Amino acid sequence: MAERWFSDEELTEMSRPTMDRAIEAIDAGEFEQAKALCEAMKHEWRFLHDMMVDGIAASMTWVKEHCGEDAVGESQRWAMERYWKRSVHAIDARDRTQIVELLAATWRAHSCSGTGPQPGAFTIEEDDEKVTFRMNPCGSGQRLWRMGRYEGEQGHAVMEQEHDWAYNRKGFPIYCTHCTFMNEMLPIRWIGYPLYPSDPPEDFDRDPCTWYWYKDPANIPARHWDRYGLERD
Repeated sequence: MAERWFSDEELTEMSRPTMDRAIEAIDAGEFEQAKALCEAMKHEWRFLHDMMVDGIAASMTWVKEHCGEDAVGESQRWAMERYWKRSVHAIDARDRTQIVELLAATWRAHSCSGTGPQPGAFTIEEDDEKVTFRMNPCGSGQRLWRMGRYEGEQGHAVMEQEHDWAYNRKGFPIYCTHCTFMNEMLPIRWIGYPLYPSDPPEDFDRDPCTWYWYKDPANIPARHWDRYGLERD
C-alpha cells in the first residue's frame, strides 16, 4: 500500500480559507500562528493574479499578430460591452465617497500586498476637486513591463501604430491599452464622462500610472475627452 502523504484532518485544513484559520488562531490566543497565516495569505493571490495578467497580455498579443492592431481595439470594445458596462453603471450609481474606499481596495488587491518581483505599490492624495491614485508600479500592466515580459522572442506586443486607445503612442504596451476603454472611452459613451480619468506613465520604468476620482464629474478636464476626439455633452 502506498504511503499516505497527509491525514484527512490536514487535507481539510488545507481547503479552508486562510483568513478563517487566522481569525480562529487569534480567538484561541495563538498569535504567532495567526501572524504566520496572515503573512502566508499575502502571497496566495499573487500567483493566480500574475498568471491571469500574463495570460491576458499573451492573448492580446495573439490578436495583434494574427488579426492586426485594429482588432486589438475591437476585441476590447466587444468584451467590455459584455462584462464592464454593467459595472460602470453600478459604480456611477454609488455614493462617490464610497468609491474611493472601493477603488483603494481594488488597488490593494492588484498590488498583491506588495509581494513578488517588482512589487506593486500606490499612494492616495486628496485635494478640493479629486482623489488621486498614483501607482508605481501598477500591480498589473506596469509590473509586466518592469519584469521584462515585453522583451525577447516570447515577449508581449507593443503598439506599432498610433491609436487613440493607446494614448496615440507608438510602442505602448498592449496590456495597458485596456485602460483607455475601461476608464475613459467607453464610459464616456455609456454615462457621459470618464469613470476613472487617468494618465499613463511617460516612462514605464520610472513614472507612476495615475488615476483620478473627481468629487464632481463636471470638473473632469476636457483633455480626457479630447484625446479621443470626443466632446463633453
